[in-house]
Amino acid sequence: MGDFVQQIAVTGIRDAEFEGFVASALYEQGWNVLFRALDFQSLNTYLDTSSTDKPLLLLSTDCEGLTSAGLDLLRKQGAKYMLFRAENDLQDKYPEAVARPATTLELVALLRGSLRNPLIRSSYSAKVRARTIALGAASGALGTSTLTINLGAELSELGRKVLIVDAHAESASFASLLGERGLNTSGEIRAFSAGLHILEITQESVAQDLLLLDRALSEFDFILVDCGVLRDFEKSLTGRRWGSEAIIWSTTHADEIWILTRTNHLGLERLKTLINEFKRNPMKPSPSFINAQSAHVKRGSSRDEQFLQLVTPLRPTRLLRLPWDPRSVNAAEENLSPLIESNERGLLRKVIADIAGELTS
Repeated sequence: MGDFVQQIAVTGIRDAEFEGFVASALYEQGWNVLFRALDFQSLNTYLDTSSTDKPLLLLSTDCEGLTSAGLDLLRKQGAKYMLFRAENDLQDKYPEAVARPATTLELVALLRGSLRNPLIRSSYSAKVRARTIALGAASGALGTSTLTINLGAELSELGRKVLIVDAHAESASFASLLGERGLNTSGEIRAFSAGLHILEITQESVAQDLLLLDRALSEFDFILVDCGVLRDFEKSLTGRRWGSEAIIWSTTHADEIWILTRTNHLGLERLKTLINEFKRNPMKPSPSFINAQSAHVKRGSSRDEQFLQLVTPLRPTRLLRLPWDPRSVNAAEENLSPLIESNERGLLRKVIADIAGELTS
Protein backbone atom coordinates (compact mmCIF):
# COMPACT_ATOMS: atom_id res chain seq x y z
CA MET A 1 0.00 0.00 0.00
CA GLY A 2 2.96 2.36 0.45
CA ASP A 3 3.20 2.78 -3.31
CA PHE A 4 -0.12 4.54 -3.51
CA VAL A 5 -1.33 7.96 -2.44
CA GLN A 6 -3.42 8.14 0.68
CA GLN A 7 -6.36 10.24 -0.48
CA ILE A 8 -6.67 12.86 2.25
CA ALA A 9 -6.96 16.59 1.71
CA VAL A 10 -7.28 19.94 3.44
CA THR A 11 -8.82 23.00 1.79
CA GLY A 12 -7.90 26.66 2.23
CA ILE A 13 -10.38 28.45 -0.05
CA ARG A 14 -12.30 31.59 0.91
CA ASP A 15 -14.93 31.46 -1.87
CA ALA A 16 -17.62 29.33 -0.22
CA GLU A 17 -19.22 28.22 -3.49
CA PHE A 18 -15.94 27.07 -5.05
CA GLU A 19 -14.80 25.43 -1.81
CA GLY A 20 -18.07 23.54 -1.61
CA PHE A 21 -17.63 22.31 -5.17
CA VAL A 22 -14.06 21.13 -4.46
CA ALA A 23 -14.99 19.37 -1.23
CA SER A 24 -18.04 17.67 -2.78
CA ALA A 25 -16.04 16.51 -5.81
CA LEU A 26 -13.37 15.07 -3.53
CA TYR A 27 -15.94 13.20 -1.45
CA GLU A 28 -17.47 11.76 -4.63
CA GLN A 29 -14.05 10.41 -5.63
CA GLY A 30 -13.45 8.74 -2.27
CA TRP A 31 -11.24 11.40 -0.70
CA ASN A 32 -11.43 12.38 2.96
CA VAL A 33 -11.40 16.16 3.54
CA LEU A 34 -9.88 16.42 7.01
CA PHE A 35 -10.12 20.18 7.53
CA ARG A 36 -11.63 23.17 5.73
CA ALA A 37 -9.57 26.23 6.72
CA LEU A 38 -11.10 29.70 6.54
CA ASP A 39 -7.70 31.47 6.49
CA PHE A 40 -4.00 30.69 6.17
CA GLN A 41 -3.33 31.01 9.90
CA SER A 42 -5.92 28.39 10.84
CA LEU A 43 -4.50 26.16 8.13
CA ASN A 44 -1.02 26.38 9.64
CA THR A 45 -2.40 25.79 13.13
CA TYR A 46 -4.13 22.64 11.95
CA LEU A 47 -1.01 21.34 10.19
CA ASP A 48 1.15 22.01 13.27
CA THR A 49 -1.18 20.13 15.62
CA SER A 50 -2.44 17.33 13.38
CA SER A 51 -0.96 13.86 13.84
CA THR A 52 -2.22 12.44 10.53
CA ASP A 53 -0.13 11.85 7.42
CA LYS A 54 0.53 14.94 5.32
CA PRO A 55 -2.59 15.72 3.29
CA LEU A 56 -2.79 17.32 -0.12
CA LEU A 57 -3.51 21.03 0.39
CA LEU A 58 -6.01 22.61 -1.99
CA LEU A 59 -5.55 26.35 -1.67
CA SER A 60 -6.85 29.43 -3.42
CA THR A 61 -5.16 32.79 -3.86
CA ASP A 62 -8.15 34.39 -2.12
CA CYS A 63 -7.33 32.53 1.13
CA GLU A 64 -6.99 35.29 3.77
CA GLY A 65 -3.40 35.68 4.97
CA LEU A 66 -1.86 33.74 2.07
CA THR A 67 1.57 35.05 1.03
CA SER A 68 4.43 33.90 -1.18
CA ALA A 69 6.53 33.54 1.97
CA GLY A 70 3.90 31.29 3.48
CA LEU A 71 3.90 29.06 0.41
CA ASP A 72 7.71 28.90 0.51
CA LEU A 73 7.50 27.70 4.11
CA LEU A 74 4.99 24.99 3.14
CA ARG A 75 7.37 23.77 0.44
CA LYS A 76 10.31 23.69 2.86
CA GLN A 77 8.21 21.62 5.25
CA GLY A 78 7.54 19.10 2.49
CA ALA A 79 3.85 19.93 2.11
CA LYS A 80 2.23 19.13 -1.21
CA TYR A 81 -0.30 21.65 -2.42
CA MET A 82 -2.26 22.86 -5.41
CA LEU A 83 -2.97 26.56 -5.72
CA PHE A 84 -6.04 27.77 -7.59
CA ARG A 85 -6.17 31.31 -8.94
CA ALA A 86 -9.09 33.43 -7.76
CA GLU A 87 -11.11 35.00 -10.57
CA ASN A 88 -9.73 38.55 -10.25
CA ASP A 89 -6.12 37.71 -9.33
CA LEU A 90 -3.32 38.41 -11.77
CA GLN A 91 -1.24 35.45 -12.87
CA ASP A 92 2.10 37.16 -12.19
CA LYS A 93 1.38 37.44 -8.45
CA TYR A 94 1.34 33.64 -8.04
CA PRO A 95 2.79 32.12 -11.27
CA GLU A 96 2.23 28.59 -9.98
CA ALA A 97 -1.52 29.14 -9.55
CA VAL A 98 -3.79 27.31 -11.99
CA ALA A 99 -7.22 28.28 -13.26
CA ARG A 100 -10.15 27.00 -11.26
CA PRO A 101 -11.71 23.84 -12.69
CA ALA A 102 -15.34 24.12 -13.70
CA THR A 103 -16.24 20.42 -13.58
CA THR A 104 -15.42 17.38 -11.50
CA LEU A 105 -13.57 15.86 -14.45
CA GLU A 106 -11.32 18.92 -14.74
CA LEU A 107 -10.58 18.80 -11.00
CA VAL A 108 -9.81 15.09 -11.10
CA ALA A 109 -7.46 15.63 -14.04
CA LEU A 110 -5.60 18.33 -12.11
CA LEU A 111 -5.36 16.14 -9.03
CA ARG A 112 -3.96 13.22 -10.98
CA GLY A 113 -1.33 15.52 -12.42
CA SER A 114 -0.46 17.18 -9.10
CA LEU A 115 0.13 13.92 -7.29
CA ARG A 116 3.05 13.00 -9.51
CA ASN A 117 5.99 13.47 -7.21
CA PRO A 118 8.43 14.84 -8.33
CA LEU A 119 6.73 15.05 -11.71
CA ILE A 120 4.65 18.18 -11.21
CA ARG A 121 4.54 19.72 -14.67
CA SER A 122 3.12 22.87 -16.14
CA SER A 123 0.59 22.12 -18.85
CA TYR A 124 1.43 22.98 -22.43
CA SER A 125 -0.92 25.76 -23.46
CA ALA A 126 -0.48 25.78 -27.26
CA LYS A 127 -3.51 24.98 -29.39
CA VAL A 128 -4.22 21.25 -29.54
CA ARG A 129 -3.97 19.84 -33.06
CA ALA A 130 -3.63 16.10 -32.47
CA ARG A 131 -6.36 13.56 -32.25
CA THR A 132 -5.09 11.35 -29.44
CA ILE A 133 -5.99 7.70 -28.94
CA ALA A 134 -4.81 5.59 -26.01
CA LEU A 135 -4.72 1.84 -26.56
CA GLY A 136 -4.83 -0.72 -23.79
CA ALA A 137 -5.77 -4.33 -23.18
CA ALA A 138 -7.90 -6.08 -20.59
CA SER A 139 -5.41 -8.98 -20.57
CA GLY A 140 -2.04 -9.87 -22.04
CA ALA A 141 -0.87 -10.90 -25.53
CA LEU A 142 -3.69 -9.20 -27.44
CA GLY A 143 -1.58 -7.11 -29.79
CA THR A 144 -1.79 -3.50 -28.57
CA SER A 145 1.73 -2.85 -29.88
CA THR A 146 0.92 -4.45 -33.24
CA LEU A 147 -2.23 -2.35 -33.59
CA THR A 148 -0.51 0.87 -32.47
CA ILE A 149 2.42 0.48 -34.87
CA ASN A 150 0.33 -0.49 -37.86
CA LEU A 151 -2.48 2.00 -37.31
CA GLY A 152 0.22 4.67 -37.08
CA ALA A 153 1.81 3.42 -40.31
CA GLU A 154 -1.53 3.43 -42.13
CA LEU A 155 -2.39 6.95 -40.94
CA SER A 156 1.00 8.20 -42.10
CA GLU A 157 0.39 6.57 -45.50
CA LEU A 158 -2.73 8.71 -45.72
CA GLY A 159 -0.62 11.84 -45.35
CA ARG A 160 -1.01 12.43 -41.62
CA LYS A 161 1.82 13.31 -39.25
CA VAL A 162 1.67 10.58 -36.60
CA LEU A 163 3.39 9.93 -33.27
CA ILE A 164 3.25 6.42 -31.79
CA VAL A 165 4.20 6.14 -28.11
CA ASP A 166 5.49 3.00 -26.41
CA ALA A 167 4.29 3.42 -22.82
CA HIS A 168 4.73 -0.18 -21.67
CA ALA A 169 6.22 0.10 -18.20
CA GLU A 170 7.51 -3.49 -18.07
CA SER A 171 7.81 -4.69 -21.66
CA ALA A 172 8.55 -1.93 -24.16
CA SER A 173 8.59 -3.43 -27.64
CA PHE A 174 8.64 -0.79 -30.39
CA ALA A 175 12.43 -0.69 -30.56
CA SER A 176 12.61 -4.46 -31.07
CA LEU A 177 9.65 -4.73 -33.45
CA LEU A 178 10.90 -1.95 -35.70
CA GLY A 179 14.67 -2.38 -35.35
CA GLU A 180 15.10 1.05 -33.78
CA ARG A 181 18.25 0.57 -31.71
CA GLY A 182 18.81 3.10 -28.98
CA LEU A 183 15.20 4.24 -28.98
CA ASN A 184 14.90 3.76 -25.23
CA THR A 185 17.99 5.88 -24.57
CA SER A 186 17.35 8.72 -27.01
CA GLY A 187 15.07 10.83 -24.80
CA GLU A 188 13.52 12.37 -27.89
CA ILE A 189 10.89 11.83 -30.58
CA ARG A 190 12.48 9.90 -33.43
CA ALA A 191 11.37 9.89 -37.07
CA PHE A 192 10.81 6.35 -38.40
CA SER A 193 9.56 7.43 -41.82
CA ALA A 194 8.38 10.63 -43.50
CA GLY A 195 5.14 10.81 -41.53
CA LEU A 196 5.64 8.33 -38.69
CA HIS A 197 7.47 9.22 -35.46
CA ILE A 198 8.21 7.19 -32.32
CA LEU A 199 8.65 7.94 -28.62
CA GLU A 200 9.42 5.40 -25.90
CA ILE A 201 8.67 6.44 -22.31
CA THR A 202 11.26 5.19 -19.82
CA GLN A 203 11.68 5.46 -16.08
CA GLU A 204 14.86 7.49 -16.45
CA SER A 205 13.34 10.14 -18.72
CA VAL A 206 9.64 10.01 -17.88
CA ALA A 207 9.38 13.70 -16.87
CA GLN A 208 11.04 14.82 -20.11
CA ASP A 209 8.96 12.34 -22.13
CA LEU A 210 5.71 13.73 -20.75
CA LEU A 211 6.78 17.25 -21.67
CA LEU A 212 7.47 15.98 -25.19
CA LEU A 213 3.96 14.51 -25.24
CA ASP A 214 2.48 17.83 -24.10
CA ARG A 215 4.21 19.62 -26.98
CA ALA A 216 3.28 16.90 -29.45
CA LEU A 217 -0.40 17.80 -28.99
CA SER A 218 0.17 20.89 -31.12
CA GLU A 219 2.64 19.33 -33.59
CA PHE A 220 1.04 16.07 -34.79
CA ASP A 221 -2.20 15.08 -36.47
CA PHE A 222 -2.49 11.84 -34.51
CA ILE A 223 -0.92 10.56 -31.28
CA LEU A 224 -1.33 6.85 -30.47
CA VAL A 225 -0.29 5.83 -26.95
CA ASP A 226 0.25 2.11 -26.36
CA CYS A 227 -0.40 1.62 -22.63
CA GLY A 228 -0.24 -2.19 -22.69
CA VAL A 229 -2.26 -4.25 -20.22
CA LEU A 230 -4.37 -2.08 -17.90
CA ARG A 231 -3.87 -3.91 -14.62
CA ASP A 232 -5.11 -2.23 -11.43
CA PHE A 233 -6.38 0.67 -13.53
CA GLU A 234 -8.04 2.37 -10.57
CA LYS A 235 -4.87 2.30 -8.46
CA SER A 236 -2.79 3.51 -11.40
CA LEU A 237 -4.71 6.79 -11.43
CA THR A 238 -3.64 7.64 -7.88
CA GLY A 239 -0.33 5.77 -7.65
CA ARG A 240 3.19 7.12 -7.58
CA ARG A 241 4.69 4.46 -9.83
CA TRP A 242 6.40 5.89 -12.89
CA GLY A 243 4.69 3.30 -15.07
CA SER A 244 1.32 4.94 -14.40
CA GLU A 245 2.35 8.30 -15.81
CA ALA A 246 1.32 7.63 -19.43
CA ILE A 247 -2.03 6.22 -18.30
CA ILE A 248 -2.72 9.33 -16.25
CA TRP A 249 -1.62 11.56 -19.13
CA SER A 250 -3.93 9.63 -21.45
CA THR A 251 -6.98 9.86 -19.20
CA THR A 252 -6.43 13.62 -19.11
CA HIS A 253 -5.54 14.37 -22.75
CA ALA A 254 -6.69 11.54 -25.03
CA ASP A 255 -9.86 11.84 -27.09
CA GLU A 256 -10.48 8.09 -27.15
CA ILE A 257 -9.31 5.00 -25.30
CA TRP A 258 -9.45 1.71 -27.19
CA ILE A 259 -9.60 -1.50 -25.18
CA LEU A 260 -8.58 -4.81 -26.74
CA THR A 261 -10.11 -7.94 -25.28
CA ARG A 262 -10.86 -11.57 -26.03
CA THR A 263 -14.41 -12.81 -25.73
CA ASN A 264 -13.52 -16.08 -24.03
CA HIS A 265 -14.44 -16.67 -20.39
CA LEU A 266 -11.26 -15.26 -18.85
CA GLY A 267 -11.18 -12.31 -21.24
CA LEU A 268 -14.74 -11.34 -20.39
CA GLU A 269 -14.07 -11.58 -16.66
CA ARG A 270 -11.08 -9.25 -16.94
CA LEU A 271 -13.04 -6.90 -19.17
CA LYS A 272 -15.81 -6.78 -16.58
CA THR A 273 -13.33 -5.73 -13.89
CA LEU A 274 -11.88 -3.01 -16.11
CA ILE A 275 -15.30 -1.65 -17.07
CA ASN A 276 -16.29 -1.39 -13.39
CA GLU A 277 -13.13 0.65 -12.79
CA PHE A 278 -13.97 2.90 -15.74
CA LYS A 279 -17.40 3.57 -14.24
CA ARG A 280 -15.89 4.67 -10.92
CA ASN A 281 -13.22 6.95 -12.37
CA PRO A 282 -14.10 9.89 -14.62
CA MET A 283 -11.75 10.55 -17.53
CA LYS A 284 -11.73 12.58 -20.71
CA PRO A 285 -11.42 9.89 -23.45
CA SER A 286 -14.50 8.09 -24.72
CA PRO A 287 -14.15 4.29 -24.74
CA SER A 288 -14.10 1.94 -27.70
CA PHE A 289 -13.79 -1.83 -27.53
CA ILE A 290 -12.01 -4.23 -29.84
CA ASN A 291 -12.68 -7.95 -30.09
CA ALA A 292 -9.10 -9.03 -30.75
CA GLN A 293 -8.14 -12.32 -32.42
CA SER A 294 -11.83 -12.79 -33.12
CA ALA A 295 -11.41 -15.95 -35.21
CA HIS A 296 -11.21 -17.83 -31.91
CA VAL A 297 -14.90 -17.14 -31.27
CA LYS A 298 -17.64 -17.45 -33.87
CA ARG A 299 -19.80 -14.44 -34.64
CA GLY A 300 -23.15 -14.48 -32.93
CA SER A 301 -21.96 -16.78 -30.14
CA SER A 302 -23.12 -16.40 -26.55
CA ARG A 303 -19.69 -14.91 -25.76
CA ASP A 304 -20.30 -12.16 -28.28
CA GLU A 305 -23.64 -11.42 -26.63
CA GLN A 306 -21.98 -11.20 -23.22
CA PHE A 307 -19.37 -8.86 -24.68
CA LEU A 308 -22.06 -6.52 -26.02
CA GLN A 309 -23.97 -6.59 -22.73
CA LEU A 310 -20.82 -5.52 -20.89
CA VAL A 311 -19.74 -2.67 -23.16
CA THR A 312 -23.06 -1.20 -24.36
CA PRO A 313 -23.84 0.70 -21.09
CA LEU A 314 -20.63 2.72 -21.60
CA ARG A 315 -21.92 3.96 -24.99
CA PRO A 316 -18.70 3.11 -26.83
CA THR A 317 -17.62 5.32 -29.72
CA ARG A 318 -16.86 2.25 -31.82
CA LEU A 319 -16.90 -1.55 -31.62
CA LEU A 320 -14.21 -3.21 -33.74
CA ARG A 321 -12.95 -6.67 -34.64
CA LEU A 322 -9.38 -7.63 -35.38
CA PRO A 323 -8.83 -10.94 -37.17
CA TRP A 324 -6.40 -13.59 -36.00
CA ASP A 325 -3.55 -13.35 -38.51
CA PRO A 326 -0.37 -14.78 -36.95
CA ARG A 327 1.34 -15.38 -40.30
CA SER A 328 1.25 -11.68 -41.17
CA VAL A 329 2.31 -10.62 -37.67
CA ASN A 330 5.24 -13.06 -37.63
CA ALA A 331 6.39 -11.89 -41.07
CA ALA A 332 6.34 -8.27 -39.92
CA GLU A 333 8.39 -9.15 -36.85
CA GLU A 334 10.94 -10.98 -38.97
CA ASN A 335 11.24 -8.02 -41.34
CA LEU A 336 11.25 -5.42 -38.52
CA SER A 337 8.57 -3.50 -40.41
CA PRO A 338 4.87 -2.58 -40.37
CA LEU A 339 2.39 -4.91 -42.07
CA ILE A 340 2.01 -2.59 -45.05
CA GLU A 341 5.64 -3.34 -45.96
CA SER A 342 5.81 -7.04 -45.09
CA ASN A 343 2.37 -8.28 -46.19
CA GLU A 344 0.31 -5.56 -47.85
CA ARG A 345 -2.47 -7.99 -48.82
CA GLY A 346 -2.78 -9.63 -45.41
CA LEU A 347 -6.18 -9.72 -43.74
CA LEU A 348 -5.09 -7.91 -40.58
CA ARG A 349 -3.38 -5.18 -42.59
CA LYS A 350 -6.54 -4.58 -44.63
CA VAL A 351 -8.70 -4.27 -41.51
CA ILE A 352 -6.30 -1.78 -39.89
CA ALA A 353 -6.10 0.20 -43.14
CA ASP A 354 -9.91 0.43 -43.16
CA ILE A 355 -9.87 1.72 -39.57
CA ALA A 356 -7.30 4.37 -40.52
CA GLY A 357 -9.47 5.39 -43.45
CA GLU A 358 -12.47 5.86 -41.16
CA LEU A 359 -10.42 7.98 -38.75
CA THR A 360 -9.32 10.33 -41.53
CA SER A 361 -12.60 10.55 -43.43
